[in-house]
Amino acid sequence: MSNALVKIEPPTHPMLDLFDGAMNRTGNGDELDVSFLSKSFCMTGLPLRRQFERDKNTRKTAEPLREMTSFSRKDERFALSIASLPVELPARDGRMSSFQIGLPYGARARCLIIWMTTMARLTNSRWLELGKVESWLEEAGMSTHVEAAAGAKEQLLRLTYTVFSIALTEKQHRHTYFHRNQLISSSIFPEEDLEHYVNGELTKVRFPLGIELSDEAFKTFTSSNVVPVSTEQLRKISNNPMSIDVYCYLNHRLPLITPGKTETLEWRMLAKQFGNSESSARFRQVFQTSIAKALDVYSGANVEITDSGLVLRYSDPAELRKSFIAVSKPKALTGSARVRNRIAPPPTVVDLKPAAKQMTTEI
Repeated sequence: MSNALVKIEPPTHPMLDLFDGAMNRTGNGDELDVSFLSKSFCMTGLPLRRQFERDKNTRKTAEPLREMTSFSRKDERFALSIASLPVELPARDGRMSSFQIGLPYGARARCLIIWMTTMARLTNSRWLELGKVESWLEEAGMSTHVEAAAGAKEQLLRLTYTVFSIALTEKQHRHTYFHRNQLISSSIFPEEDLEHYVNGELTKVRFPLGIELSDEAFKTFTSSNVVPVSTEQLRKISNNPMSIDVYCYLNHRLPLITPGKTETLEWRMLAKQFGNSESSARFRQVFQTSIAKALDVYSGANVEITDSGLVLRYSDPAELRKSFIAVSKPKALTGSARVRNRIAPPPTVVDLKPAAKQMTTEI
């Protein structure tokens, strides 16, 4: 048996090969309900919850509460680091506004990344329009109450101002690959919304009118470096970040296992890749139910939960593909969510108001 997280995968995922450009139709005319996620986000997860700084001696949450501005996960082969960027706003009434938004976390941030990846592939555009937050939540299978809507807006802001760094070691050739990227390069916010966020008035913050993916994110999202996942199955676990992480990882890993072979993903490795710095025993105690939920919705997964960890066996991509047949109309995660209005991509700085033109000339 081999460790499930130390493999060098082929450049194109077997599940992606099955689609071969036919994202919207199967061979017999049935609609596909499919979403996509990059391999990097399949291999490890964002923070499960808001992260606060810890006392160096006791390792308990420090007082007063201070939100962390960086976070990392790693094992022997793969490391993901994320860092939030400080934000400076133009002076208003003679006062400068600066703030630190914080790190993305939880189920909504994960669903937003899946949505961005899927929309980039569907539209072949870096510019993505956003609909009403309540419609997006409902169609993603999430609660639509006021606090949930405010939370989704906050997670999109956090993703906008976060930098992702990935390091991957390829042991056979003794190479280490390093990549740093920001998912969103620009966005259009309604006037004063960022000030509302600074003041803690999340219910007054609206979804941005649209976002523009960075060039690197767009290239990744539209390349072969993605894994298809069933939108219908995702909706069933869309409020559980751990279930989302395990579900996406299994979609990525199971078709790559050699037929007839077995891999064990040990509890200690699961804790490193998807946990909150718990011991392996504590991780299993807290999250085994969430892992079981992921397996419940992923009916084609050939996985067994044991005392050692998750025992993984090859799962035929052709069989797994059956879960992509739509049982209801494609919704938000597949890119057909209702949009609030039709707007053009964001203008360049020189196309803005004359004052902005003058500012760029002076700079």
